[in-house]
Amino acid sequence: MDSLSADDFSCPLCHEIFKDPVILSCSHSFCKECLQQFWRTKKTQECPVCRRRSSRDDPPNNLALKNLCESLRRQRNESCSSGSEEICTLHSEKLKLFCLEDKQPVCLVCRDSQKHVNHTFRPISEVVSSCKEELNTALKSLQWKLKCREKIKGEIAETVQHNKSQAEHTERQIKQQFEKLHQFLRDEEEATITALREEEEQKKQMMKEKLEEINRHISALSHTIKDTEEMMKDNDVCFLKKFPVSMERDQISSQPDPQMPSGALIHVPRYLGNLPFRVWKKMQDIVKHSESGEEVCSYTYTGNEKIEFALRNICKC
Repeated sequence: MDSLSADDFSCPLCHEIFKDPVILSCSHSFCKECLQQFWRTKKTQECPVCRRRSSRDDPPNNLALKNLCESLRRQRNESCSSGSEEICTLHSEKLKLFCLEDKQPVCLVCRDSQKHVNHTFRPISEVVSSCKEELNTALKSLQWKLKCREKIKGEIAETVQHNKSQAEHTERQIKQQFEKLHQFLRDEEEATITALREEEEQKKQMMKEKLEEINRHISALSHTIKDTEEMMKDNDVCFLKKFPVSMERDQISSQPDPQMPSGALIHVPRYLGNLPFRVWKKMQDIVKHSESGEEVCSYTYTGNEKIEFALRNICKC
C-alpha cells in the first residue's frame, strides 16, 4: 500500500476515498451513491469514465477495494491520534501550508503545482490559531444560545405546570359557582311548585264545599219532586188540602240556582308569567358576591351578564 497514492483509492466522481465502492462491467469503480447520482442526472446508465453502458441497475460491490479503503482510513486516523505530522498523500511531503481557496492543508510541492496556481497560502500554525479563535467565538455564541434556550425551556415547563394548576383551581371554582346557581334554581323550582300545589289544594277545598252545597240542594229538590208527584196521585180533597203547603214548599225550592264561585281556576300566569325574569332578579343577590365576599365574575363578564346569558339559554331549552 505504501507504493500506491491516494488517487488510487479516490472515486473519479467525488475525488474522495471510496465509500461503498461498486464495480462496473468495464472494471471502473465508483462510490455507490456517486454513481447513482450521476445516473440520475444523466438519465442513462453509462460509465462516467469510458461511457460504456451498464446492463445492471445495481452494480456489485467491490469488496477488495472497500477493504483497502477502510484500511487506509484507519492508518490516517491512527496517524492523527498519535500526534505525528500529516503527510501529503500525493507527494509524501509534510503538510506545512494551508490553501485559503481550497480550504485544505497542502505540502510545498502542492503549492507549486498547477492545481494551486494563483492560490493564497498561510502557515498551518497561523491558520490553526486564527481558526481556533474564530471557532471559540462561535462556540461561546452557541453556548450562550444553549443557555438561553435551556432557560426558555424551563420557563415553558413552569408555565405549562402553572397553567395546569390554574386550570384545575379555576375548574373547581366554576363548579362551585354553578352548583350555587343550580341549587338556587332547584330551590326556586321547588318553592314555585309548592305554591302551585297549595293553590291547587285551596281550589280543591273550595270546590268540595261548593259541591256539598249543590248536593244538599239536589237532595232537597229530589224530595220535593217526589212529594209533589205523590200528591198528584191523591184524591181531590186530599190534593186540595196539601196544595197550599206544597206551593209554599215549591216557592222555597225555587230560589236562584247556585253559581260557580269566582277564582275557581288556578291562576297560571302567577307562576309562569315572566318566570325567567323574576328568577333572574332574585339571582342578582347571589351573583354579586362569592362566599369569600369577592366578586364572582372578575374575568370577562359581570355577574349579571353571566346569569342573564345562562337564563337565556335555559329559556331556549
